[in-house]
Amino acid sequence: MSEWKKVGGLLVALCWSVSISAQLMPERLSPQEQYAYYFNQAAEAYNAGNDADWVAATEKLHTLRPFDQDFMTHLVQGYARLGQTSNAFNMMLKMQQQGLAEDWSKFDELAALREHSLYDHLSNLMAKAGEPFGKADEFAVVPGSIPMPEAMAVDPETDRLFIGTIRDGEVHVWSSDEKTWSVFADDQRVPDLKAIFSLAIDSENNVLWVASGMTSHYRDFDREAFGETALIKLDLDTGEHLATYPVESANRDHLLGALTVASDGTVYATDSLLPIVFRLEPDAKTPEIFFGSPQLSSLRGLALDEEKQKLYVADYQRGIVILDTSGQDRAWSLAIPDTLNLGGIDGIYFSKPYLVAIQNGISPDRVVRLELGDDGLGVLGVAPVVAALPEFEGPTYGALHDDTLHFFANSHWPYVDARGESDGEPLPDVHIMTTNIDNPEVQVVGEEILRQLQEQQRGN
Repeated sequence: MSEWKKVGGLLVALCWSVSISAQLMPERLSPQEQYAYYFNQAAEAYNAGNDADWVAATEKLHTLRPFDQDFMTHLVQGYARLGQTSNAFNMMLKMQQQGLAEDWSKFDELAALREHSLYDHLSNLMAKAGEPFGKADEFAVVPGSIPMPEAMAVDPETDRLFIGTIRDGEVHVWSSDEKTWSVFADDQRVPDLKAIFSLAIDSENNVLWVASGMTSHYRDFDREAFGETALIKLDLDTGEHLATYPVESANRDHLLGALTVASDGTVYATDSLLPIVFRLEPDAKTPEIFFGSPQLSSLRGLALDEEKQKLYVADYQRGIVILDTSGQDRAWSLAIPDTLNLGGIDGIYFSKPYLVAIQNGISPDRVVRLELGDDGLGVLGVAPVVAALPEFEGPTYGALHDDTLHFFANSHWPYVDARGESDGEPLPDVHIMTTNIDNPEVQVVGEEILRQLQEQQRGN
């Protein structure tokens, strides 16, 4: 488990340009610059037909982004081209152990691997990983006429389900009796509302928190206002606007993403544009930087374990970071087994002793349950809950109450451009599914099959 240092004040802006002197010593670059540098190296080597250099650069990329499935697939291809059969099978085995799906039949360069029985075994297992698994029920349907739903919250006191939209900046509430959606808050009633990326409920104080900001996907996009974002406080019963807490820009653009709320009313929020976590304490006037690190790339979901005083932060490329909320300025990378791939996480949720993650950046799309150790710093067991369901097309975020996870099974992101506009075709309905994370059918990934595969590998 590696330790991170808290960055006080504002982060240094990430620079994607690479100087000539830095190219000669890439280890001096920031992680983001190293990524850009090696990505360029890999592309140039691939286009030049230099397999050895392509593999070398891709190995660097895999080290920087260990959960990226594309880089792992490229390494299998590259090793096969170089005749490094053992390395190719090692990577295939690692991918299979992580539950990844891949169709290896489409890669002609793997012909030499197909002479080994291990290839058929791994290939068949990875094909099966792409088949539907687990049980989820449809709870509600968001019609395509409500564009780009992204945020979700469930009121545990009333069982009301709220969603927030990016395109129109509206909060809608679901009526289970009438099976209809109604507008709970919009910019007519709450002028500060813009694109909505997250919702969180503070039942103790009867508050619905909204993370909202200006983005190009918002219907009334204002380029001059890009980078303006705020936490907005609404009355949970009526939707009345109670307060707005803007993020101070300090000449940098920000966009609040995921939210979570502590029992004392403290709000934590990720920044979608910079690797920063903000905190708004109960008596504060504006969110303050709580944590930041240039080691991270794209922050997404948040989950809070108040008992252990730990805040779990999902990074789309780097996995999960744990922040100490007790005031001791400590942070860690979540310790995980090699059999777990934490790439492509959007939403994460805490329900003792589990973290639940929604993954759409790997294949297959899935919901996975992670059993945490007593200290909350490591994963003891991995259990897929649902995967590759027919309704899945980029599952994103949800809300966990007791053992039930509500979540968006699909999204409008594949159907809109950078301005949030479709190609003229009606947007599809978005399905909200529910699943029980403690379903008896959920099985922890065992070690026996892994040992069998490793023995077969050694036999080849």
